[in-house]
Amino acid sequence: MDGEVFHPGERLLQAHFGARARVAENGVRAIQPALAPPHQAFLQTLRYVLLAASDAQGWPWASVLLGQAGFVDARDASTLHIRARPGEDDPLLPALVPGAAVGVLGIDLAARRRIRVNGRLAHGGPQGTVLAVAQAYNNCPQYIWPRADGVGASPRGAASPSLAGPVEPPAAIATSVEDPAVRALLARADTFFIASSYQARDDDPARVASGVDVSHRGGRPGFLNLAHGRLSWPEYTGNAYFNTLGNLLVDGRCALLVPDFETGAVLQLQGLATLDLSPPPAAPAQAGLDEGLRRNAVVHLAPRQAVLRPGVLPPDWLLLDRASTRDTTL
Repeated sequence: MDGEVFHPGERLLQAHFGARARVAENGVRAIQPALAPPHQAFLQTLRYVLLAASDAQGWPWASVLLGQAGFVDARDASTLHIRARPGEDDPLLPALVPGAAVGVLGIDLAARRRIRVNGRLAHGGPQGTVLAVAQAYNNCPQYIWPRADGVGASPRGAASPSLAGPVEPPAAIATSVEDPAVRALLARADTFFIASSYQARDDDPARVASGVDVSHRGGRPGFLNLAHGRLSWPEYTGNAYFNTLGNLLVDGRCALLVPDFETGAVLQLQGLATLDLSPPPAAPAQAGLDEGLRRNAVVHLAPRQAVLRPGVLPPDWLLLDRASTRDTTL
């Protein structure tokens, strides 16, 4: 299996959905071991990135770092320097130890453009995070709600005077999905980010390496459903790589980051996910949310712990348009 870029969980789902032959060939071309020049140019325009790593017990956390354009330094094809670090109250911070597997999502919501970069932490400290790149590849613009970041805000975890000010941030708040403020945020969310991981297996003939990944999810407000203390969301059709679902198939531990684009707060939570690959027809309310969209699966998540961190993002993001797929507008 020389040149294989997908691990057993991904390969199993690709076969399950009849996409294995197509994506096996495409993945080798698309998933590169270094940053191509277009990747480098795009990353250096960004003012925020998503970051993920697993804690000492193997549970992922996802977070967001902010700065001015250029704070993501991608001048070297094999090295990514993010000139920002998580705040002291960010649950991701303790996971960023040298050698840790790290996932990065560089995304420009306004432009509906994103790139995933996975690798190992070469160095972390007050000057930022240096990543040795192992994988880099583009993702499509589907399901992204285009937004421009708020103006005149003072978010945390930023390296830019244009986006950040020397203000004392509000303290992080340990919370749960049953908290009224959290329930309200989940109910109106149309965007979240999910971190998951994979541990290399001795019985994998392809010898795919361990890694951590962070990815984007978008849908109509309400697609992230809370019922009886459990979160659920549909997995809509995409590139059929099944990176996130493949990870969750073999290790259900994951983390979500749910941004509040009105207030600038972020909800960070960990939980254990299970997959329903043959979900029953959606209930009428969910069917309306899924209209025109195709579901591959439904993910159910039992929350483990959650933190609400005010003031991480600028508030008052401007929604520029609706999210869309190749076939429909959300």
